[in-house]
Amino acid sequence: MQNREIFSLLLLLAVLSGGLLSAGCISPDIPGTISSQKASSEGVGADYGFAPITAYPTAVPATGAGAWAGDEQKILRTARVDLEVKDVMAARDALQSIATGNGGYIGSLSLDRYRGDRLSGSLVMRVPAASFDRVLASIAALGTLRSQSVQADDVTEEYVDLQARRGALANQRAQYQRIMEMAGNVSEILEVQQQVERVQVEMDRIDGRLKYLDNRIEYATITVSFNEPEPVGAGDGPSVTSVINEGIAGFLGVTAALVIILISIIPLVVLALVAYAAYRWWKGRKGGEPAEKRPE
Repeated sequence: MQNREIFSLLLLLAVLSGGLLSAGCISPDIPGTISSQKASSEGVGADYGFAPITAYPTAVPATGAGAWAGDEQKILRTARVDLEVKDVMAARDALQSIATGNGGYIGSLSLDRYRGDRLSGSLVMRVPAASFDRVLASIAALGTLRSQSVQADDVTEEYVDLQARRGALANQRAQYQRIMEMAGNVSEILEVQQQVERVQVEMDRIDGRLKYLDNRIEYATITVSFNEPEPVGAGDGPSVTSVINEGIAGFLGVTAALVIILISIIPLVVLALVAYAAYRWWKGRKGGEPAEKRPE
C-alpha cells in the first residue's frame, strides 16, 4: 500500500509540473531574442521608373527542427512583384529558369487570356532565402516593374518558445518513463502510458510547427504577376456588316417598342371614343327638348 501511495504521489507531481510548463510558467531566459520585427515596402510610379527594393535583412538558413543558436534571427520572407512584359510565354519560361537556377521551384502557375489575344500570368516561386535579393533583381529585369512589395516577419520569439516547450515536454516524458519503471501492476503502467502518449502528441505537434517554420525560413515565397501591355491603337474598327447589323437591330428594337406602346393605348382610345359618343348623344338629346314657356 505504501508503494502505491508513493507511486500516485510521483505521478501527481509529474502531471502538475507538466501543466506548469505547458502554461508557460517556466521559460528559459535567452538573451538576444527579438519580439517582433517587420520590414515592408511598396512602390508604384506613373512611369514605373524605379529600382527594385532590396533593403531588408539577409535570411539565416535554418538548422532543422529543434535546433537553435541564440544569435540567429528567424525571418520569414515574402514578396509580390507585378511586371509588364512583351511576351508572357517567354516571361514564364524565364521565371521558371530563375527559380530552378537559384535552387528553388515553382509552387503554382496560371495563365489567362483576355481582351483578344493578350495574355496574363501569375506564379508563386519558392527560392532559398540566401538568394532572395538576387532573384528579385532577376525578376525585375524581365520587363517593366509596375509594383513590388517585400515583407519580413520575425518569428524568433515563437521559435524560441516552441523549443522551450518541447524541451520541457521531453523532460516530462523522461519523468513518466522513470515512474513507469516503478509501476508494480498493469493498471499503474496503463495510467502512466496515457500520460506519456499525451506528452508525445504535444511534442509531435510542436515538431510539425517547427518544421513548417524551418521550411518558410529557409525558402522565401515570391508571387509574380506578369501581363502584356495593351497595344497602341488596339482593337479593330467597326466593319460595314457590323454597322448594318447594329442598325437593323436598332430599327427592330424601336419598332417593337412602338408596337408595344400602340397595343397598350388601344383600350384607352376605345374608351375615349365611347365616352365622347355618349357625351355627344347626351348633348344632342338635351338640345332637342322644347324650351319652357316663360310668363308674360
